Amino acid sequence: MKRDYKIDLHIHTNVNPHAFSTLEENVRAASKKGMDVIAITNHGPALPDTPHWWHLVNIAILPEYIEGVRVLKGVEANILDENGKLDINQNIYGRMDIILAGFHTVNEYEDIDNITKNTNAILNLIKSQKADIIVHLGNPIFPVDYEKVVKAAKENSVALEINNTSLGTITRAGSRKNCKKMLELAKKEGCYIVLGSDSHYSDHIGEFTNAIKLIEEVGYPEELILNNSVENLEKFLKLRKGLRPKEINT
Repeated sequence: MKRDYKIDLHIHTNVNPHAFSTLEENVRAASKKGMDVIAITNHGPALPDTPHWWHLVNIAILPEYIEGVRVLKGVEANILDENGKLDINQNIYGRMDIILAGFHTVNEYEDIDNITKNTNAILNLIKSQKADIIVHLGNPIFPVDYEKVVKAAKENSVALEINNTSLGTITRAGSRKNCKKMLELAKKEGCYIVLGSDSHYSDHIGEFTNAIKLIEEVGYPEELILNNSVENLEKFLKLRKGLRPKEINT
């Protein structure tokens, strides 16, 4: 079966200087590729390559559809501590259609090879319901207990990302083994998953080749892959909107 997913929920623009395409270039590329939905998810303020938080807030001015593509307003927030605290304020949080969150090497988060700390951070974040998708958990420099994380994700209706870039040779090398383990556990539990391009260049939008190979290897159910249809994604977003607390600092 040929898989052709037209939803990409992890895309960066060049306001993050390590990315290379503008918002308009990304939208134009997505439209040309026939994408149905994309999410613009620039990094939260804890990373040094992120613009002033006003930029993240002001994403709210974008129309819902641009060049025939639905454009979700999002953020890729950084986990700051074992409690699952995120680096976004209420102004950002309250304007987001979708919130991604994950580990990055930020000054506020130390002792990154501590599996107990990392697992607690993810579990506390999931249980807080403040993030809709946990991204690139396969990264071996941030070890976690996948069995505990997957169970918590299922219980709290939080999606887990299979990051296509992590399965290549440049970024987060060594992730594939961990991603496969996580997917196998997620299949048993019946978790939502998301394929994310983590695009930093417009032509990479909707590029899921490595992720598709992995889900086919595991035999992951199509109905649990949020990229599978706009209808499935809409149901998930509606569910998440009802579960998310109103305040980021509660």
